[in-house]
Amino acid sequence: MAIRLRKRVERHLLTLLGTFALVPISAIAYLGIYDGSVPAMFSSVAQFSQFAVVATTLTLITAAVSVGRILRRNLQPLTALQDAIRQLTNGNYSRRISIDKHDEFKSLTHAFNAMTDQFEEAQKSSQSLADIDRLILSSADLDPVLLKVLISAQMEAVEITLILRPDMESVLLATYRLKNRQLVKDTIGLLEITDDGLRDIDGYCDIAKRVCGENTLEYLPIAGEGMISGVLVAAGDRSLTGGESKYLTDLADRLSVAVTNISRSDSLYQQAHFDALTGLINRHAFEDKLGESLSRSWRGEKGVLLFLDLDGFKKVNDTEGHKAGDRLLVIISDRLRESLREIDVIARLGGDEFAMIVPGCEDDKSVSVLCERIISSITKPIIVDRMEHSIGASIGVAVFPDDGTNVEELIMKADSAMYRAKESGGARFVFYDDTLNEANRHRVFVESRLRNAIKEGELDVHFQPKLKLADRTVENAEALLRWTDAKLGVVPPDTFVPIAEETSLIYDFMSILVDKTASLFVSAEQRGITLNTVAINISQKQLMAGGFALSLLSLLDRRNLPHRHIEIEVTESVFAKDTQQVVHELEILRQAGMKIALDDFGTGFSSLNMLRERPLDVVKIDRSFITELETSDQARILVQHLISIAATLGKEVVAEGVETEVQLQHLIIAKCDYVQGFLVSKAKPEEEFIRMLSLWQSDRNSIILKNAS
Repeated sequence: MAIRLRKRVERHLLTLLGTFALVPISAIAYLGIYDGSVPAMFSSVAQFSQFAVVATTLTLITAAVSVGRILRRNLQPLTALQDAIRQLTNGNYSRRISIDKHDEFKSLTHAFNAMTDQFEEAQKSSQSLADIDRLILSSADLDPVLLKVLISAQMEAVEITLILRPDMESVLLATYRLKNRQLVKDTIGLLEITDDGLRDIDGYCDIAKRVCGENTLEYLPIAGEGMISGVLVAAGDRSLTGGESKYLTDLADRLSVAVTNISRSDSLYQQAHFDALTGLINRHAFEDKLGESLSRSWRGEKGVLLFLDLDGFKKVNDTEGHKAGDRLLVIISDRLRESLREIDVIARLGGDEFAMIVPGCEDDKSVSVLCERIISSITKPIIVDRMEHSIGASIGVAVFPDDGTNVEELIMKADSAMYRAKESGGARFVFYDDTLNEANRHRVFVESRLRNAIKEGELDVHFQPKLKLADRTVENAEALLRWTDAKLGVVPPDTFVPIAEETSLIYDFMSILVDKTASLFVSAEQRGITLNTVAINISQKQLMAGGFALSLLSLLDRRNLPHRHIEIEVTESVFAKDTQQVVHELEILRQAGMKIALDDFGTGFSSLNMLRERPLDVVKIDRSFITELETSDQARILVQHLISIAATLGKEVVAEGVETEVQLQHLIIAKCDYVQGFLVSKAKPEEEFIRMLSLWQSDRNSIILKNAS
């Protein structure tokens, strides 16, 4: 292009110079012919030279002006192109060049304008995609994303339709179109279409043909989580360009991401706020709802909180198993929904505990009628697996804001009233009042603080060593839960463990004990300390839960804790009910390499047959016998016989609560295997226990110290 332009300018220039050079020559010739005066005019060389200079100068000036005009006329399109390119590089895609000449500049101009059109279209597409991405990342609802996609997908002579199945469990499809820049939604029934017909793009294409006609141009799948949930359809009488097709594909990909993202968000929200079994809201969401109701109550909208606990549910769980218990809870949930209004809030707090917020129901009579209706509904016979069950319900009632000004206080008072109802025989309701005994209110408060302690990781585990008398070594210990609360101070285990057993909190103890014990073994190994077994206490409620043994083994495996390092301690009471279930669970643990210890031996209904028939490896003599060793000959003889019988049956014997040297000497004489108590050491946190073991294993003589610290 530049070479052709230069040659053209050179050609014009030569033509002009030649033309203007002929002007003076022609003038001279004309004058000479006209009057014959040429010889006289140029009678001297000097005169001729002067004339030539003037003529040449005029000729060059005239030629330069003409050439300048020619150059400007020929370079004008090039200047316009240069300016347009500069604006294009600065992000201005609106500039177009108009050229009237029919030469190579016209084709160049057409090429530039076409390129600018493509850049402008690409920039708009890129901006639209970026806007859609921002909508998706902001966790927007699906409709704004669909609207933005359909607006962005508008094309001349092409109609865009989105066919989507928002809920994969639904038998309905939705179609989305754009009308006056508004989202228009219609519904398609799927009565004649099976789920199998919508597992791939072909099924959606068949539906698209019915909705959009046969002139469809593109079917672009909307897919997420491995499932096709819709199709983006382009229909029209013209073909799509490659750029248009790619752009629609990009939009379909964004829709797939949006559907997946919102589906996951909905799933996470469900998990965080709803009970997976019953579909009711959970404790966390319920406390939020109660807080909202309390804030409205200060504006005059009073209401009541009902705290409900099932009577007799534990029996169903223990006799029929957890699956039957779960089905029963689902039925109870449905009955609660039927007994209450849509505006009322129902929650499952855990186990067999439910709570309800009933706004605008503040007078005693209407509340009483409601509670009687709920109890009557629940006490109707329930059939699960062809077996009839009779379940009752105890309800505690707290009126807000009269009985409480915050969520925790109101729940505590409703719970306290519920326990009064249970103490009164169950299947009844009780309003909270200040006459409720302090002990019951304290129990409720302790339970509330215990829940919080578990949630915040405030429970700790201390380890108490067991001294092997044969060689004065300490390689075994017992893990004991300890709890210090910011409001209650130090809470003894005999206070919080029974409360945990009454509720479902006892199940949370196992993971805490296993985690802390696994940490202890890691610390011991890192410091070269020998540690053989650590005993963990298991309650009857845990053993009665189907699958407890397998759950415990799985928990140990996840923490890389060998089964042989764990000893399970149970009390005699675990064999009081459903012995077969308990024995089955213990046998699984025993076969996995664990020892089973009978704790507090002698304080219950233990017998020699129990030692012989049950899967037991260790017998722990209760401290009440050990305490009397110094003062009672009868106690000394009894302990000696217990140790002898246990040894005959092949059981190891541990004496609990050993606190004096005299007690220790009697146990040595009786050939007891292990002693445990303050004489050896009280239970200590992990780090202190590790330091103590390190000292003892390097110097055995330092072990027996009165009240060792």
